[in-house]
Amino acid sequence: AQCFTDSESELIAQLREQVPQIIEDAGKVSSVAVDSSIWGVPLVPAPGSKAERDLRVDVVLHKFLKARSGDIALARQMLTNTLKWRAEFNIAGLLEEEFPEDVFGNVGYIYGHDEQGRPVTYNFYGNLDNKQVFGDLDRFLRWRVQLHERGMRTLDFVNIADMIQVHDYDGVSIFGYDKFARAASKATVQLMSDNYPETLATKIFANVPGWGETVFNVICRWLSEDTKRKFVVVSKASAPRVLAERIGEDNLPEKFRPSSAEKELQQPSSAVPLPAEPESLAPPPPQPAHIDQNEGVPKPTSLCSSDSSSELSASDSQDAVPLPAVTGAPESEPQLEVPVGETAGMRLDDHATAATQEQEDRRHAQI
Repeated sequence: AQCFTDSESELIAQLREQVPQIIEDAGKVSSVAVDSSIWGVPLVPAPGSKAERDLRVDVVLHKFLKARSGDIALARQMLTNTLKWRAEFNIAGLLEEEFPEDVFGNVGYIYGHDEQGRPVTYNFYGNLDNKQVFGDLDRFLRWRVQLHERGMRTLDFVNIADMIQVHDYDGVSIFGYDKFARAASKATVQLMSDNYPETLATKIFANVPGWGETVFNVICRWLSEDTKRKFVVVSKASAPRVLAERIGEDNLPEKFRPSSAEKELQQPSSAVPLPAEPESLAPPPPQPAHIDQNEGVPKPTSLCSSDSSSELSASDSQDAVPLPAVTGAPESEPQLEVPVGETAGMRLDDHATAATQEQEDRRHAQI
């Protein structure tokens, strides 16, 4: 279940009292009737309903408050604008719309869930015909919103309240970021950040080429720390392993599952036992540690440095900044993900080296 601090609960309660007025305000500025529900969650009980307090509403309202740093006035305005946009964009009708499979079938889909039960959306940016996919911007945006909205409808907002996104850059070229991709990327980022706050737990950028990390190093300067914490950048060599660790191998599409050869490389090699040495050549037995009779505990005879973990942590930000597209690569809302406390743009498979160097530096410092 979702838990809130006392201060968060107080802010949620204050915003919840304003929901009826928020819905009314949205209706006044909308050109069409406004729905009083969002992502399948009714924000107000039906007239005459005696149902218990719907805790899902608290979770929804908390997302808007968090996106506006706890400012109730700003959160209220954001929710008002979102309800207006949903009405005019016709979200209810959008869920039933059909889009050409030959155009969008390889651009993205929802597949399974991670080991915490969060649905996973996959978006592909390699080997696309940008004009065909993004040329009709309105059609692309409606397809992209439908994909995300369908993922939101699988959440119960009690145990599971956000999703995972995987952005695949396999085959992406730095020269493929044309006017169609740029327009689609900008519009998608704005639309998602305005209307789907705090709906992603983690965004994984898989198969990122080397030049992509350079681009991210620049982009990340304008991203908040909270946003960067949700980003994970993974090179092509590490993608199968990292995705299997974070999502679960059995939950991955076939494209991302580690091959048998990759699995063997991940297994520690079995050492072949050496023949026993003759007694005359055997090393002397280890000497006992010096004991301080006053304390009665062994004292170490050498310095040892503490291990520093190279594990990365990640927490959608939808407002991720797009990475240049592909040989037809889009940027629906591409964004790069960086683990907590790590250098922006650093790949996961570089962390072990970084951690080892840090340990060596500490050891020399102690000596």
